[in-house]
Amino acid sequence: MRRYIVNSPFKKLPTQEFDVVIAGGGLSGLYTALNIRSSLRVALLVKANLAQANSLLAQGGIAAAVKDDDSPEIHYKDTLRASAGLANTDNVKVLVENGSAEIKHLALLGVKFDSDDQGNWLTTSEGAHKRARILHCGGDATGKLIMQQMISLVRTRSNIEVFENHFLTDIITHQDNTVAGVVAMGDHFKVLKAGQVVVATGGIGGIYQHSTNYSITTGDGIAAALRAGARLNNMEFVQFHPTAFYNPGSNKSLFLISEAVRGEGGILKNHKGEAFMQFRHKFKDLAPRDVVSREIFREMTEAGTDHVFLDIRSKGQKYLQTRFPTIFDHLKENGISMHNHLIPVLPAQHYFMGGIQTNAYGQTSLQGLYACGEAACTGVHGANRLASNSLLECVVFGSRVAESINNANLKQVDLPDENPAKYTKSRLDIKALTLSVRKMMQDYGGIARSPQGLVHALDHLTKVMAMCELSDLKSSDAFELLNMSLVGREILLAALARRESIGSHYMEEEPEIALYPVW
Repeated sequence: MRRYIVNSPFKKLPTQEFDVVIAGGGLSGLYTALNIRSSLRVALLVKANLAQANSLLAQGGIAAAVKDDDSPEIHYKDTLRASAGLANTDNVKVLVENGSAEIKHLALLGVKFDSDDQGNWLTTSEGAHKRARILHCGGDATGKLIMQQMISLVRTRSNIEVFENHFLTDIITHQDNTVAGVVAMGDHFKVLKAGQVVVATGGIGGIYQHSTNYSITTGDGIAAALRAGARLNNMEFVQFHPTAFYNPGSNKSLFLISEAVRGEGGILKNHKGEAFMQFRHKFKDLAPRDVVSREIFREMTEAGTDHVFLDIRSKGQKYLQTRFPTIFDHLKENGISMHNHLIPVLPAQHYFMGGIQTNAYGQTSLQGLYACGEAACTGVHGANRLASNSLLECVVFGSRVAESINNANLKQVDLPDENPAKYTKSRLDIKALTLSVRKMMQDYGGIARSPQGLVHALDHLTKVMAMCELSDLKSSDAFELLNMSLVGREILLAALARRESIGSHYMEEEPEIALYPVW
């Protein structure tokens, strides 16, 4: 495996020195930065800009036991149940027991959760939650409003320097696996030297053909950590959201129809008008996401259609416009009235439960390297994430990463005397290869998998990765292609190794074949 993307000696590159480098401008990265003590110099790398992160797209809300009829123990049991029993129980306890405190801290930082006339926080239900514990902001604009407040606070912190439009290419390590900083590409390659590096680069949605994520979410931090030697975990568990808006005329990431719509009474129906989930699971339309996604996929496959419908016509226009203003307006712009029309939906890649393996404080297998948010695998989601636990994970474990760094004995670091290998000039058809990787992952690494399909996709991604590893990569598109093939291959290998269906990983029964191709 190629160790570094950059092909210049580190000590010949422009260098800046910090105490901490955080890669990623989503909620986990921003919240970590805000919790690091002000005496530490922090570099915040953002691949695009602070207004383009998956956290901004989160509609449903953030889950926490804040009501009298709820408790961390009930939240704990719901999380384990949704995880198909594969969650890290110790870290789930950390998540649910610290949830309320972090919600209160967000409120102190200026986040305005929706409240009633007496100032009590409003909560709602989502799939597989036994209590109405989902807090929201602006109805269905939770991620957007939380992020706007975090961004405004980061902009005021003199110890945080933001590097927008900077691509994390490499994590620099010494031979003893201690971190020395990162290489990033803005207008040119540069080194940001630091003994503490936090990967908060988000998920892997850009690896798939259909995703609710921004297309730039291509697993870059996970790939850089893997090349540096960090351990990964649960790579086979990719969550598909059941209800993305079916809009064949759009080339953008798929617009999410929040699970909260089903929490408020939305019913899934097939093209015959049948409410099919009532026959598939005891929780009906509020079954765990992996179940609902598979059942929609099943309906589409059996009927030969490319979508189903979500029916929320039981609610009036005023209610829907107030509760779901973002969704209401988006659908209206596309000719759909929530109160009068069925909403066409289909499953789309939405969230990644795998990633860089960490402990309860975000520490990875490499000294000085941390991870949090979707790029990390704390194990709290197991095989399937419980709805609205993602934003909670960002703040709970982002806070703990900051706590660990604040208590660390930080020392000045030196760059290793390493000269990365030289590579030949790239002749890759990057656009065509990128499309081929996305199609392979969608067709063979998606909702339903088979040994034959996984082997076929593995063969293709391995060839793409080999071509990238021999080339002198100079552009963000080329970096992404390498990262997509590398992370996609890890997903496929993990899926092939787990033969039983569980949670978001569903294996179709097919005849036995040789498990691994020969490279």
